[in-house]
Amino acid sequence: MATTKEELKAMVADICDELEAAADGDLYKDENGDAVIIKDIDEWKAERYKEKIEEFKKEHPEDAGFDKELYETYDEFMEDEIGTVDDIDDPEEVSVEDYVNDNSLGDVRFEVDSDLELIGGKVLFAYGGPNIWVADDEVRGYWGCDEVTEPLWNNARTAMFNMFDRLWEYKKESRGL
Repeated sequence: MATTKEELKAMVADICDELEAAADGDLYKDENGDAVIIKDIDEWKAERYKEKIEEFKKEHPEDAGFDKELYETYDEFMEDEIGTVDDIDDPEEVSVEDYVNDNSLGDVRFEVDSDLELIGGKVLFAYGGPNIWVADDEVRGYWGCDEVTEPLWNNARTAMFNMFDRLWEYKKESRGL
């Protein structure tokens, strides 16, 4: 729960960053199901592999089990014990729609012109302290008298508008409009 304008600003900025990463194909779910921004999958996998090595070393102090007669190198032994970087599973990519579906409260609002053509939309992400709306062009947060707005950039803006457009077309068709 945000209690200061700085916390609200950080929440809004995080949502913008994650939406923009999703639009650029850089948002993933980690092992815990949390959204994480990954710019370089190979680097991310290398970091996970290093963590596996460190964890193995903590559990097996002083290289217990390393037999020089069975293995030519320590790296060969480690491959046999924990695998290679290639054995690290790729994280699950998160699309803009996935991100919105996972984080929204389901209240979607459409802005349409007199011809019932979509010109914008927004979806509620948080309510009751703070209130956060993700629109097709920006993220807006409200807490008490404070308001924070951060714009979405090209890919995220386009992806959000396209998502709202698909939802609006579905609503129109389902209601015979």
